[in-house]
Amino acid sequence: MRIAIVGGGPAGLYLGRLLKLHMPQHGVDIFEQNAPDATFGFGVGLGGKARDMIRAVDPDLHDRITARMIFGSSQRIHLDGSDILLEYGQTGGAIERLDLLATLQDACREVGVNVIHGIRIEHLESLRGHDMIVGADGINSIVRRLHSAAFGTSTHYLTNFFAWYGVGRAMRPGSLVFRTVNSGRYVGHYYPYTNAMSTFVAECDAATWQSSGLSEMDDQQRRLFVQEIFADELQGDPLIDNRSIWRNFPVITNRHWHTANMVLIGDALLSAHFSIGSGTRLSMDDAMALFMAIRDTGSVAAAFEKYEQIRRPVRERFRLAAEASFMWYERLADVMDQQPIDFVYDFLTRTGRIDDTRLASYAPGFFKLYAERRGLEAVRSEA
Repeated sequence: MRIAIVGGGPAGLYLGRLLKLHMPQHGVDIFEQNAPDATFGFGVGLGGKARDMIRAVDPDLHDRITARMIFGSSQRIHLDGSDILLEYGQTGGAIERLDLLATLQDACREVGVNVIHGIRIEHLESLRGHDMIVGADGINSIVRRLHSAAFGTSTHYLTNFFAWYGVGRAMRPGSLVFRTVNSGRYVGHYYPYTNAMSTFVAECDAATWQSSGLSEMDDQQRRLFVQEIFADELQGDPLIDNRSIWRNFPVITNRHWHTANMVLIGDALLSAHFSIGSGTRLSMDDAMALFMAIRDTGSVAAAFEKYEQIRRPVRERFRLAAEASFMWYERLADVMDQQPIDFVYDFLTRTGRIDDTRLASYAPGFFKLYAERRGLEAVRSEA
């Protein structure tokens, strides 16, 4: 089988690596429009479950990725002058996106994947000789857009505005800062991804976008404005721009995951909102599921059906969790009008995936504090 993967991000590269590592008889071509050393964004997170899944099918790649990561288990939540430090039961990790891509590119070439950079696929006729076409090309997927009717694509935009920046310092602990300034509601989410760099995501609601004057500024002016809002956290360090465009998040879904010989994975399939921090993990898990489906079946059609059977229930759970999460953020003015301890509890349980029993093991110190403050019956953590 000859397989074309459109998109050389983590999902596309990981799929290519798995296919050639375990099924070298297949021809695998990856088409990426950007140069090998081009990346937009800063750091990405890979939690313990994501790393465990990589280790299970490719321990060598797992070790190479984790060697480039930094880890931590604490997070500060700040609400208008009040801090609560969370100590999580599991350790999280982050890696520079460019390091992750370089590691995956090297791993692909070592097993014979044909990785082609600097080629933008404008139509799929150029891929006519391939038996399978995988759309791993992200939110702006050309594979999906060219066949949106067949995929049953639906897109709508959230009302909050956001932009991604970097900071030239490891800002520890990673934090979520919710701040009210002149009745405007702002969020700053930052975490280190190397010992010298951090990701910094800035966000505000639609009312703040208008009342603060952000809507009338250009992106350079917005960057300087946000630096002032979060001056206490930045401590004089500037926000670093890398295509840091203020925009609304597109919520993309597809009724059909495949059509003809084409299939979608990652953000091309379902856009993962950054507030649940699982975009890279979900994309790479999609790639693993598609690899397993191809490995275990004998035809393109059967592989697509198997892939959807494996992943749709999981993706649906995450879709509902992501929707609950971004709708919580869409109500900033309401949710920020709480006492700090109630706010943090509301934040931690916003997706509906964490109840009190799970919270007792997920963030045990906070749950004990919350139970004591609110007079709740202690919930025993289940190992």
